Amino acid sequence: MSTAMCVDGTTLVVRPIEIADTERLERMFGRLSRESVYFRFFSPIRELSPTTLQRLAGVDHSRRDALVALDGDEIVAVARYDAGSDVDGTAARNAEIALTVEDAWQHHGIGRRLARELTALAAERGFDTFVARILPGNRAALGLIRKVAPNVTMRFTGGDYEARVPLVSTIRRVRTNEALGAPH
Repeated sequence: MSTAMCVDGTTLVVRPIEIADTERLERMFGRLSRESVYFRFFSPIRELSPTTLQRLAGVDHSRRDALVALDGDEIVAVARYDAGSDVDGTAARNAEIALTVEDAWQHHGIGRRLARELTALAAERGFDTFVARILPGNRAALGLIRKVAPNVTMRFTGGDYEARVPLVSTIRRVRTNEALGAPH
């Protein structure tokens, strides 16, 4: 399943991540600014270890999934979710979402598009809530989450914001806006 999106005259391919994407992820990471790395990983990491790259690319497309946007052979954005677990270790109906858009491609709607597609996938798989951790200085992410899900619940948790997004009402809002021809 891959789709296309046009951004400033460039066609990007959106598809599920594959284990073979580890080198593409590593190259994308090398193109991220220090600020983008810090906002995504909450730490000033200089490089991703082979183990981390394998974990990021190795998803089961059910409890853990990710979509990538590619410009040719290069990943320029990644949206992922990882299922949570309840206190007793059983599967929860929430998943943590994370989104990274390469600096040169930010502010072009790529993150919003990937977040919408990932939301639909997660809802189809039985998840009902996305949880996102966002640093206070990451104004772009805070704005994006409010655009994608105006019904988001935000709370400051001592260092970062925790955003909880109900998936069903978010999908319903996007589909209504699409039917009306309104921006989403």
